[in-house]
Amino acid sequence: MNLDWINDFLPKMRCPDTHQPLRWATADDLQRHGHPVDEKALCREDGSLLFPIDDGIPILLPQI
Repeated sequence: MNLDWINDFLPKMRCPDTHQPLRWATADDLQRHGHPVDEKALCREDGSLLFPIDDGIPILLPQI
């Protein structure tokens, strides 16, 4: 699945809770949050929250 479109929007994307910028999750971020290291996800700038990508769409819903 081509996720290149996310790179165009990533500078504008923010965490819905803290409004911190988002970035691509690293393998360390994924592992820390219990996800497989080959998964694609976005991460809050401080690395404390992960936003999975489901069927090519980042899930940016606030955490409850």
